[in-house]
Amino acid sequence: MTVSPSARRADLDWIRVGAFGLLILYHVALVYAPWDWHVHSRHYLEWLRDGALVTNPWRLTLLFLVSGAALRLMSRRLTPGAVLKARIARLAPPFLFGVLVLVPPQAWIEAMAKGSWHQGLGAWWLNQFSPANLETLPLNHLWFVLYIAVYSLAAIALLAQPAALARLEKALAWATSGWRLLVLPIVYLGLVRQFLFWRWGLTNHLTSDWYNHAISLAAFLAGFALVGQDGFWRSLERQRWVALSLALIALPLLMALEVHPGGMAFDGSVKAGMFALDQWATIAAILGFGSRHLRRADSPILRYLNQAIFPCYLIHQTLLVAAGYLLLRIGLPLWIEAPALVAITLGGSLAVYELVRRVDPIRPIWGLKPLKARGAVSRMPAPASTPAPAERSAEAA
Repeated sequence: MTVSPSARRADLDWIRVGAFGLLILYHVALVYAPWDWHVHSRHYLEWLRDGALVTNPWRLTLLFLVSGAALRLMSRRLTPGAVLKARIARLAPPFLFGVLVLVPPQAWIEAMAKGSWHQGLGAWWLNQFSPANLETLPLNHLWFVLYIAVYSLAAIALLAQPAALARLEKALAWATSGWRLLVLPIVYLGLVRQFLFWRWGLTNHLTSDWYNHAISLAAFLAGFALVGQDGFWRSLERQRWVALSLALIALPLLMALEVHPGGMAFDGSVKAGMFALDQWATIAAILGFGSRHLRRADSPILRYLNQAIFPCYLIHQTLLVAAGYLLLRIGLPLWIEAPALVAITLGGSLAVYELVRRVDPIRPIWGLKPLKARGAVSRMPAPASTPAPAERSAEAA
């Protein structure tokens, strides 16, 4: 299948927007979940322990895969140097701005709520950025931006080695063709879950997050290498119903294993395999149905949301923690408190986007290109034998 170089991969954009939207709602749910978080409501919802399994196995893995795919589409016919420059301009300013400005209020409010700090935000900021505390500087939700930046360096290194990239594409095309599309990724994810998760867990710290890297970096590079493989997308579309059926079977079984009185007897290969089955089957179903039904479903709403999602991601947790701290002190009933938190978080995030997108000097620190971008992008001439590029996604997250 040959496509126009100017066409759009609307399906990937819809999936990206949907996954980030779920992530924001998930963070709101953590206010009520049976785990420690930055702020916590007096309303305790035990069912969220199982409810979190609806998205936990696959949500972030899907985001990393789509982010890798978006980077590849953005980098078509660009030199590795140009891609590196674009990545730095896109990710470095928001990350630094977030670490210096957006995360400290979250950490300060958490410390105030838990009684470990009793001074103002300014004193907290000075304490956090003192030489003694720099090694334990909290990144909170910005760990994702850091990981995308580091994984992008690996992808750019592949761009600089076309032979190595071609070998990876060939290997992944074989591994995701026919029956292997559903079997081999599940085997890989299951083995990683069984042998790495028990030791490393999920830390969200770059230098000690080896289980996360084995999953997320693999997903990122897989998306980067496979997005232009038409056979991969045809296989996903053909097997979308099988993948959906497997996901619907795996989820209740995974929930049952989580609460099974057998405990440790199911903490090994059985639970790891079921987790991996739910993880990849859900991702394959989402990609397959998206490719089938949303590939050309572009719209002004999608373009708006696709531009808004990165600034909204940057600000949402700061708004959520601040709103949570204030609302939870009022003692509202759950049916008022929870919708109010969702409305403030989502509505406030979009309001911030509406503001910052109109102010050109601050757009880069919110992950937006300047309104009057200057300078030409260095491009590579496409070899005569190179197939027409796959459809482009609007953003490389």
